[in-house]
Amino acid sequence: MPDPSEVATEIARVLRDELGLSREVKPGDDLVSDLQLDSVGLLTLVVGLEDRFRVALAEEDASRVRTVAELAALVAQRAGGN
Repeated sequence: MPDPSEVATEIARVLRDELGLSREVKPGDDLVSDLQLDSVGLLTLVVGLEDRFRVALAEEDASRVRTVAELAALVAQRAGGN
């Protein structure tokens, strides 16, 4: 099971490599207001995390998550079988 810091590192990689984000990603960053992700950017991020950690994230999961840290914790939890 990955820990949230490992997932956060992967989030930063996807944002940098696939979405062209040039700034540092912090755990408290809001995915929409701070990182300026639109629906396509969020989808790209989610698909990248699902592929990397072999998890499935539902639409209701996404509606509960606002920050990088919350997303990392959710993916780590799902990857652990919860």
